[in-house]
Amino acid sequence: MASDLNDFLLLAAIAQNQSLAGAAAQLKLNHATVFRRLNNLEESLGVRLFERQQGVYTPTPAGEELARVGNVIGEQAQTALRQVAGQDLRPSGEVRISTTDSMANELLMTSLNACRQQYPEIRLQLSSTNQLFNLSKRDADIALRVSQKPPDYLIGKRISRLAFAIYAAPHLAEQWQVFAREQSWHKLTWLALDDSMSQHRSLKWLAQFITPDLIAMRSNSFVSLAKACSTGLGAALLPCFIADGHADLQRLSSNIDECASDLWLLMHPDLRGTARVKAVFEVLQQELSKNVNLISGQVLN
Repeated sequence: MASDLNDFLLLAAIAQNQSLAGAAAQLKLNHATVFRRLNNLEESLGVRLFERQQGVYTPTPAGEELARVGNVIGEQAQTALRQVAGQDLRPSGEVRISTTDSMANELLMTSLNACRQQYPEIRLQLSSTNQLFNLSKRDADIALRVSQKPPDYLIGKRISRLAFAIYAAPHLAEQWQVFAREQSWHKLTWLALDDSMSQHRSLKWLAQFITPDLIAMRSNSFVSLAKACSTGLGAALLPCFIADGHADLQRLSSNIDECASDLWLLMHPDLRGTARVKAVFEVLQQELSKNVNLISGQVLN
């Protein structure tokens, strides 16, 4: 009987080349080894596998059947090798990350630097936009997003609760603290997100207390709102991770729970075996977790 799968590959090579010399060259064996193995195999099976005539080896019906099996084994082996060769087994190559402009500028850069320090062969591509990239369509490999409940088809790690509070420029804070203590929000001039972010919780919260005419400026960027707020243009409901670290902004309120959500690091499950994506995902999770106090609005005195 055939001792191992290599016997089938041997028979397939002889049938394909119709010579021992051709089979030996294909399998990188010497002629004598091929000759010996074929004779031993025919003897152990008790059947002739090839007709020999002037150095040409023509398979018998038994030889054809075993050679066919050998071809199937060879093709499956080559397919498996191609699949393995196509996998990203080293943490190198490009990883695409999507997040909002505020997180990109205020939260993510230190984490990206840590990725490069640990994996210098990985190239990072950052898309900072408020539009949701579709990970299922591979618009990005990893996304850092705010969500109460991310899609079930994604792999996610919850980083922290993301807190919001009301801020103003320091030179207005003393005057406006009175309104804040009374929760007389209608007495303040406000800065807010624009209509492109109409579903944002901060707008829904503001709509309970103020009319649109009290909003002095709108923007689609919390970074821009924070900058405008620091000049004294108005009060703003801002993510604590942006505002608490800025000396030119002062809190007027505690965390506003109705505006809070969760910060998630997300990727598609098909990418969990891709070394470069997995490596970046793990570093980002570790680095972002160091900022939980800032993200969750826990001001440290």
